[in-house]
Amino acid sequence: MTDRAHHARNAGNKAMSKPAWHPISASPATRQASSRQRRRALWVCVGIVLGTLLLLPAAAVMGPRVPAFLPSYQTATVVAYIIITYLIFAHYRATRTLDLLYIGAACFYCAGIFLLQFLALPDMFLPQGALLGGPQTTIWLWFFWHAGLALGILAYAASRWWSPALAHYHPERMAQWLMAAVMAALVASLALVTAFHEQLPVLDNNGDFHGVVSSGVGPLLQGITALALLVLWQATRFRAVLHVWLGVALVALLCDNAITMAGGSQFSVGWYVGRCNALVSATLLLLIYLREMNQVYLKTVQDARLLALNNAMLEVRMDQVRLDDLTGLPSRSLFLELAETLRSRDLPGRHAVALLFIDLDGFKRINDDLGHDRGDAVLIEVAAALRSVLRDSDIAGRVGGDEFVVCLVAPAAVIKATATAVAGRIVSRVAAIGDGIGCSIGIALCQAENMEWDSAMRQADEAMYQAKRQGKSRFTVYGHTLLDEMA
Repeated sequence: MTDRAHHARNAGNKAMSKPAWHPISASPATRQASSRQRRRALWVCVGIVLGTLLLLPAAAVMGPRVPAFLPSYQTATVVAYIIITYLIFAHYRATRTLDLLYIGAACFYCAGIFLLQFLALPDMFLPQGALLGGPQTTIWLWFFWHAGLALGILAYAASRWWSPALAHYHPERMAQWLMAAVMAALVASLALVTAFHEQLPVLDNNGDFHGVVSSGVGPLLQGITALALLVLWQATRFRAVLHVWLGVALVALLCDNAITMAGGSQFSVGWYVGRCNALVSATLLLLIYLREMNQVYLKTVQDARLLALNNAMLEVRMDQVRLDDLTGLPSRSLFLELAETLRSRDLPGRHAVALLFIDLDGFKRINDDLGHDRGDAVLIEVAAALRSVLRDSDIAGRVGGDEFVVCLVAPAAVIKATATAVAGRIVSRVAAIGDGIGCSIGIALCQAENMEWDSAMRQADEAMYQAKRQGKSRFTVYGHTLLDEMA
């Protein structure tokens, strides 16, 4: 076996021995988190918490007023939530993991709230005032998106324990129902901050956010977020990759809420740090799924390479099946396929094909008197003799026990001379093997453009028997009149 065949077989065996890859097994929602991933997530949490604690004493200090910060932050967060919503729902369609719908619905709700908050920002689109709502609109939308994300993660964690009956009996409708619920929640949120704006508790007093704490809204938000983190831990023990980074996102939200409330006003240090923590929380899920897309791409490339190796292995095995085990020459089917390729090549001028049918003389006596091992050795030597006298473009094959065939192409004017010269060399080389071995060769000559292989094979076979009747160890050409016409 050649090195190429050996390597292809080994690669193919390895590929076939590997377990089948499935989208669900590659999902971050089910893939086991490694100890390294857990350590990395833990260090991210430590960094967020330590950074928040270190800056907490300076949270109320007013920072520089950067007009471009807020629209940049809003845009980045909206884009992050829109992309992650798309990726999660695409992941759900691929895996049909219903739990993912709660995360996707929460991200979709957050994206909608952020868009509404963008419209409600004072002086963002109008010189004075906002396109949407009043002075309490943005702070309440801030509460809604924090609570919406925490509640979505809480629903996801709870679903790990208990599957709702509707989801169990109608899984195909779950996505539509959740999207309808999110749209209803967005409409209700919009109504609360616009139509019922005057009835909302005052949380923002001309840029002072201390009402978030005194009204109990802030502590309630922290309680919801902490509950989501606790239930996520109890339900999942942070076993999967998604569980780990959902936990980190909740820690970032807790720190965001804490330092934002400690800052107490817009453009304070606490407000800036809180926005950064919120952006970290939003982008963590995005980074997880972008990494997932990269992993899927790498897996696809790897599978494509393995498939190519498997195909190469199969091609080698097919060729080996179609090669004669003893001599290594093509078998009848492969010989005819190769010969047809040779005949149909676009060659300049008029060309003809010569088919040589070779039958060994005295081979039965070799087997009977000297044994089959010597007979096999003779067949191998005959194959070597054929290779030694043929041109690179000529094709040889073994079609029977001691029967060989050769196909060659030459200009029609010299096809007879070429074929007889090759046949003469074959007769001489086979006779040189010894032990009384010889060969009789029948030659059929045909025009390349209208050749029929079955007819050519019968003609060559008939000419070979004529050579045997004339005394063996010689060649005979079939159809002399045809030769004259071709010349």
